Amino acid sequence: MKLLSSVRTDDADLARLAAELDIPTIDGLQHQGDVSVVPASMASEDHRPPVTPVPAAGIAVVRGEAGGHTHLLLASGDVRYDVREGAADDLTLGSLEVADGAIAWLDHPEHGNTGIAPGRYVLRRKREMAPRVLTPDTVRKLERARKQARKQAALDQAARERAELERAAREQGWTNVRFVAD
Repeated sequence: MKLLSSVRTDDADLARLAAELDIPTIDGLQHQGDVSVVPASMASEDHRPPVTPVPAAGIAVVRGEAGGHTHLLLASGDVRYDVREGAADDLTLGSLEVADGAIAWLDHPEHGNTGIAPGRYVLRRKREMAPRVLTPDTVRKLERARKQARKQAALDQAARERAELERAAREQGWTNVRFVAD
């Protein structure tokens, strides 16, 4: 099995190489190992269109862990991909947009290449079906983190409300009004 990443050069036409390697290009739901390419119309939540062009060297979508192989996103034409920033356990990796006339490929040494046709997509990790086992210490840490997040959200909301009241007071021309926290 030949891979685009192993035969490309800086000046290579990836579309021509993909045709020679007979890599199918799909515009629907597809999977490559533990990465899923989900059409945006099938995604449960809306994602902002990506703005970062995929460079000639590609983008590592998922890096191999413990000696594993990397899922590399390659492109021919106007292909854009933005990583989704979020929680460590979030399954969404990022947003992908392949412009008309362009093609993107996921490249992986064990799974081969898959071609991605023009359209908007969400790249996700596959969910493990094994039950998650939490130790009592982990449960305590999670609960502490949730409590701290709720407390911070309440403080942030109070600060926003206080700023709004102060702004309204300035607009009304009240100059000697002072707000005191409850």
